[in-house]
Amino acid sequence: MKAVEKLLEEVKKGKRPTAAENSAVARIAAEFVTKLDKALKSARTKAKSVVGGSGAKGTWLKGMHDIDVFACFDYKKYKEKSGELSEFVAAAMKKTFGKHERLHGSRDYFRVHFSGYNFEIVPILRITKASQAKNITDASLLHSAWVRRKTGKKAALADDVRLTKAFCKAQRVYGAESHIRGFSGYACEILTAYYGSFLKLITTAASQWKKSVSQGKKIVVDAEKHYKGRDPLRELNEAKVQSELIVIDPVQKDRNATAALSNETLQRFIEAAGEFLKKPGSEFFERQEITIEDIKLKAKGKTASAVADAHRRRIAYELVVVEAAPNKGKEDVVGAKLLKAHEHLLKQLLENGFAVKESGWEWDKSKKREAMFWYITEKSEPEAEVRHGPPLANKAHADNFRKEHAGKSGRKLFEKGGRLYARIERKHKQPQQLISALIIGDAYLKDKAQHYSARSFN
Repeated sequence: MKAVEKLLEEVKKGKRPTAAENSAVARIAAEFVTKLDKALKSARTKAKSVVGGSGAKGTWLKGMHDIDVFACFDYKKYKEKSGELSEFVAAAMKKTFGKHERLHGSRDYFRVHFSGYNFEIVPILRITKASQAKNITDASLLHSAWVRRKTGKKAALADDVRLTKAFCKAQRVYGAESHIRGFSGYACEILTAYYGSFLKLITTAASQWKKSVSQGKKIVVDAEKHYKGRDPLRELNEAKVQSELIVIDPVQKDRNATAALSNETLQRFIEAAGEFLKKPGSEFFERQEITIEDIKLKAKGKTASAVADAHRRRIAYELVVVEAAPNKGKEDVVGAKLLKAHEHLLKQLLENGFAVKESGWEWDKSKKREAMFWYITEKSEPEAEVRHGPPLANKAHADNFRKEHAGKSGRKLFEKGGRLYARIERKHKQPQQLISALIIGDAYLKDKAQHYSARSFN
């Protein structure tokens, strides 16, 4: 364990912002806030801006270039105008920041590039308790205050939060966006604070969480004991407890901070936690680019245990890689469409009888490259579909079934147990044949990317 702790201390040093970086960020953020406040004042709004997010919490990673700023509107004056806050900020942005971007969310927000940093300006009501919130973003400053209280009590906690964030980023499970369905920064902060350290968090995930998931049990984290002696699953809205991990928001007890987390993403986190504990290394905290060569190794059983086991049993595999040119637009929207395209292709492979043993996808907008989907299937022809027909005693329906299938290419009628059946040969015998046909002619895929290409590897 000492070796692991020593490794983590080294990683912390690499993720902790330097004094010079802290100073630069503080200076530039202060300049931006001053400029935004003047803009808000000139637009005749009663609002003041304040730095939020990880910058306000002191949990940001070295090299950060994104800073959240909240335009805080007076609660009494604007509580009945919650739906108009974005328009008030838009007027201020137009006057002062000529080049900026308006982004859609539960309440529209804005992005502007300033002195080498990307600032996101989020309009909120300045509230003192969560019950006053008119929008999910209104409690953001309460979130910041809660995290600061925790890091203030335990100085080392901020570094451990950075470890959690870096680990999640590297394992591709960071971000609550719809195309990631992962852990938000706030969720990372809550979980690290609750368990006390990064190491305790992943140790719990690799053991207790893994056991709970395998048994079909929900994992509940209630840092402020809002539901002490009660079952939150009985009290929370059903839509908020769909994920296997329920993290009760410390300042909003009726909110699950990991409601957007998919079960697949949670499983990846649990698996990565277990792999790190078995063989600790700094590479777990650095995002490694996935290449076609990496995926080819998976298909050969060099890295994926399930595939490797199959290779020991001498089952051959085929790998199909699809490259998709992303649409232009906002990252979350573009990413969500790419994810849907990947999921659609996977569904079609399964429905057409192919045994998919592993699949995945990769897209990093900052790299300005095509997205990549991959599917590893057993190298064997899919079995023919057997379609159940009506009982022979039901003559009218039996005649109709015969008319539908008799004499058609690739179909064969047969009787069994007093019932009609039709054996229908699969049109596509190889996975690439099916995928190539889909990316050319499937209408569902057309608006999900600009174009696609597919390659097969044996």
